[in-house]
Amino acid sequence: MRRFGTFFSSLAFGYVLVALSIVNWSGNFVAARAMADILPPATLNLIRWAIATLVFLPFGIRPMWRERKAVMSALPELCLIALFGISLFDVLTFVAGSTTAALNMSLISTLSPVFTFVLAHFFLGEEMSPRTALGVFVSMCGVVVLVTGGDVASICHLTFSVGDLLMLIVACMSSGYNIFVKRVSGRLSQSAMLMSTFILGVVFIVPMFAWEVWRGAEIPEITARTWGVLVYLGVFASVLCYLFWNMAVAIIGAGRTTLFYYTIPFCSGLLAWFMLGEEVNAAQLYSGVFIFGGIIICLTRRQTPRRNGVVGVVVGEGGVS
Repeated sequence: MRRFGTFFSSLAFGYVLVALSIVNWSGNFVAARAMADILPPATLNLIRWAIATLVFLPFGIRPMWRERKAVMSALPELCLIALFGISLFDVLTFVAGSTTAALNMSLISTLSPVFTFVLAHFFLGEEMSPRTALGVFVSMCGVVVLVTGGDVASICHLTFSVGDLLMLIVACMSSGYNIFVKRVSGRLSQSAMLMSTFILGVVFIVPMFAWEVWRGAEIPEITARTWGVLVYLGVFASVLCYLFWNMAVAIIGAGRTTLFYYTIPFCSGLLAWFMLGEEVNAAQLYSGVFIFGGIIICLTRRQTPRRNGVVGVVVGEGGVS
């Protein structure tokens, strides 16, 4: 039993959690693409997180109540986690998509891990080494190859708009989300933190939904297929995804966890090929080599000299030494 307990708090388990989260998050983009012409963004977000809250309620309400003093103490951070990670992220991304090109959005979103590393260095004391910077740069190159379809020169012809500013805000919010999750993780259990942020997230989405309805958005009849996608978004791409991601941040650090954000476009492309029949090209495969190569550069470091007969191994940001 002690062996299992050690594994569940180890870096290896943290990477398992990241992998599970990335798979669910990648499926989230595929499902959201299928729902884009069916439900308005705030309405989709409200239904999704209402489902997530109801599903997690039996598991999270008692820990939240038991830790209510700690919840109230961490309420400012929890409000920001809910705003940055639940209420505003998807809605602002959708609004940005109506005023800027997909290429711009993808490129600007790659700044999120960079911002996270910088914030984690200053606010959490996580190391930002030259090797880490090199790995981030290599992974960013992979994303550039992916979103440009191998025509990197097309970046020179980009034009910028208000949507680009919104995407920059989204990238900053994503970074802030990871930092605040790391800060709160030691003060609350994962169940209490998730329950609190889910409830706060739904509360913050309601005014956006009301504004959307006031602006004349129509809610169509929801079919059985639509409900199936919504349940997937609410359970797998919300409850499980955020639970796994937050646990990974607590175990292996905000900087190193967010580095895997670069794999989402690549994994989304593979899922879209498998589930929607979208074509996979050579540029996507090459981008995968760059993305995962950059991650490997960040996560592998040489052993330090022996100290008192013990080999010190530094694994990376937020790791052990």
